Amino acid sequence: MKRLKRIFNIFKLNFMGIASGTIFYCLSLTPSLLPRPPFFEGIIAGISFALGYALGVFLSWLARLVAPSRREPTANMKRWAWATLLVVAAFLTVAYALWQKSWQNQVRARIGESPLQSHHSITIILTAFAFASVIILVGRLIGAAIRATGAYLGRWVPTRLSVAAGTLVVAIILVLFYNGVVVRAFVSVSNNIYKKQNAQTAVGVQQPTDALRSGSPASLVRWNALGYQGRSFVAGAPTQKQIGSFDNSQSAQDPIRVYVGLDSAKDATERANLAVKELERTGAFDRPVLAVMTSTGSGWVEPQGAASLEYMWHGDTALVSMQYSYLPSWISFLVDQDKATEAGRALYDAVYAHWQQLPVNHRPKLIAFGLSLGSYGAQADFSGTSDMQNRTSGALFMGTPSFTQLRNYFVNGRDKGSLQWQPVYQNGQTVRFAAQGNDLKKLGTAWAYPRIVYMQHASDPVVWWSPNLIWHKPDWLKETRGADVTPNMQWYPFVTFAQVTVDQFFSTSPPVGHGHNYSNSEVAAWSAVTNPPNWSVQKAQKLQQIILAYPI
Repeated sequence: MKRLKRIFNIFKLNFMGIASGTIFYCLSLTPSLLPRPPFFEGIIAGISFALGYALGVFLSWLARLVAPSRREPTANMKRWAWATLLVVAAFLTVAYALWQKSWQNQVRARIGESPLQSHHSITIILTAFAFASVIILVGRLIGAAIRATGAYLGRWVPTRLSVAAGTLVVAIILVLFYNGVVVRAFVSVSNNIYKKQNAQTAVGVQQPTDALRSGSPASLVRWNALGYQGRSFVAGAPTQKQIGSFDNSQSAQDPIRVYVGLDSAKDATERANLAVKELERTGAFDRPVLAVMTSTGSGWVEPQGAASLEYMWHGDTALVSMQYSYLPSWISFLVDQDKATEAGRALYDAVYAHWQQLPVNHRPKLIAFGLSLGSYGAQADFSGTSDMQNRTSGALFMGTPSFTQLRNYFVNGRDKGSLQWQPVYQNGQTVRFAAQGNDLKKLGTAWAYPRIVYMQHASDPVVWWSPNLIWHKPDWLKETRGADVTPNMQWYPFVTFAQVTVDQFFSTSPPVGHGHNYSNSEVAAWSAVTNPPNWSVQKAQKLQQIILAYPI
């Protein structure tokens, strides 16, 4: 009977935990940066309830510790308190699941999406219940393990010390299990899955015959070694005919695209050196523009960003990139973050070393580019403004993650009075931040070359996600907000962190100009950075329409 009682105690709920968990649940359904599907609303709500429940349990324990001799309420009082709590919790659970439709529609209106037509309340509630139950059960099992370990150790050490020792032992076992089993298994399975995908080729992608592309018969890099994303990159460039028809130019050329896959060489340094040899082979250093494009986790280079530059310069360009992982960006961030910076440094250093040896008047514009995790990797090779001015002809970074050191240096050092979501650094003399192309001209002050541009949307969760959201309200929620962030979004400890974390999974879903979708501002950004000859507003508008329709 005692064993059965212990088992059922695992499922016994805490009064303060239910109360606190309900509050966290309700707060989690309030609006954040982007609209969320109901299933993921439920996930956030369930996780938030579990976090609130844990806080409530902790507060209950603390109250008993501080005032152990307080009078216990009568059984009748307990019954009334529990009945009241459950009724209020049930009402709030349903009410907030219904109200979330209104909040979600506020967010959708801000980014130009159509409103929701149904509530999806049942999906939210059931999903939240399932996730909260599993998390709380796991937490209680861990608590039971701590108590059992403490009781065992209590045979030899004092009670209080045994509890601390039991906690430490269980924590060490869990950490070792997580790092040694869970993480290793997750990485191994993920690598196997995405390695198989890396060996495939996208529908419609064919090996180029043009010697100006990696993977062609003339290339130093084998077609099969380029990887899934690399094959799409080298085969996806606009043709000379397409570029020529853009502005009826007779001087259009086939653009150069160089790419080195993960399977092309054994490490980042060798892959970078191979990329330079490919650039030499194709005559890339004789083109007026050479862009070093750091890829995202799986080796993806944004097609629209690449094509924008090629159209703008009549195809007289060379683009180079290389792969450093099989995994998509969100997994690469968790397990391969160092590989992004290693690849970014290796590739840019190798290209720059060769570029620097060229006669000054025969060097192409050397441009650094990165989007998302690629932006993080691309910035790893630079220490500050002066370094970028000395070693680049300009840089374009889009949707830069908040953990990027160089970007944070500029944001944290912004001019007094400027906003975190659109900072002004040293009056915009070299570095400028913008959400839309027109923002680059707002300062009205002189902007010297080389120019460094950061494109970041106020509604982009990739830019604003940070572990600091757990405990700290960020400036971008304190200050005047961007037009696409609802004023009803509030900061709550833990909850806002969970919301913005999940928002990242839908960051590319919003219409252009919002979230992590920057395709409507790339033409303006590239023209500001590279200063193309004979450029005009009419050409920019025409090219922007081409890019918006460009296949991704």
